[in-house]
Amino acid sequence: MATVEKLQEHLKKAQSNLAEATKKDDASEVRKMKKKTKRLARKASKITATEKMVELKKKKKKDRKSTSD
Repeated sequence: MATVEKLQEHLKKAQSNLAEATKKDDASEVRKMKKKTKRLARKASKITATEKMVELKKKKKKDRKSTSD
C-alpha cells in the first residue's frame, strides 16, 4: 500500500507534467494529466482521513462526541 509521502511526491510530479502539457497545448495530454492529479489527490486525502478515523475510534465514544463539537 502506498504511503501518503509517496503519493504527495507522485502528485507533485503529475502537477509539473500537467503544467508542461498545458504549455504545449496538447488537449488529450492535459485532460489525462488533470484526471491523474485529481485521482492522486483523492487517494492521498482518503488515506489521511482513514488514519484520522482510526485515531478517533481508539477514543471512547463519549470523548469522540465532545471533540467533534
